[in-house]
Amino acid sequence: MSRFFYTAGQRQGNEVTLTGDDANHLRRVLRSGPGDEIELCDEAGGCRLAAITAVEKESVSCQLGMLLPDSEARVRIYLAFALLKGEKTDFVLQKATELGVAGFLPFISERTISRPDKKTEARLQRWEKIIRAAAGQSRRSLLPSIAAPLDWTELVKTIPAYQKAVLFWEGEKNRPLAAALEGISPAGNLLLITGPEGGFSREEALAAADSGACPVTLGPRILRAETAALTAVAVSLYQLGEMEGRP
Repeated sequence: MSRFFYTAGQRQGNEVTLTGDDANHLRRVLRSGPGDEIELCDEAGGCRLAAITAVEKESVSCQLGMLLPDSEARVRIYLAFALLKGEKTDFVLQKATELGVAGFLPFISERTISRPDKKTEARLQRWEKIIRAAAGQSRRSLLPSIAAPLDWTELVKTIPAYQKAVLFWEGEKNRPLAAALEGISPAGNLLLITGPEGGFSREEALAAADSGACPVTLGPRILRAETAALTAVAVSLYQLGEMEGRP
């Protein structure tokens, strides 16, 4: 069943009106009509079954029904990853959203190949669309946040705001991820930091560690940047018990 997200301004009582891309997708792609059921989630993560009551040229009206189970991870995981070449950034955003990341902090570091251009606003809008589609497909309860690209110094300053921060660095040979995740509370927040195609410099790794990040290894094999980002998320969720079923 298809899932969509709405804001408070789209709701009047128990009726929600979808417009824009969501309405077009329901009308043109899914060919939905009155009586069809979809799932709708508000900005606080409350998701309900909904019945379509009217399909207009530019809008779809829905009546909210029963509350649905929450699908979000209890530990809020934020992924800070270096901008990647081509469509690799889009790929990381899509797949990490499906896995359950709560938010994204793209950044530019010393060895980052991809650089932001003057079309930052347009790029952010495209990323938000990718996240929105992936969140609906994977039946997320909340839309992950995404920040405008930061430089490395700016990102390092955010590290103390998290309960724990983990830096995935090929220069760390001994400390495994499991050890770094010990002590994370169920309601905590965790920052995962993965690097660009060329990896982190030693100076960057030391700066992150000085701000409280824990450098860890993902094993003896060197992973591509996009593989490392998604592996970091998936393994962290598993280690924290977020890949298990819920009653």
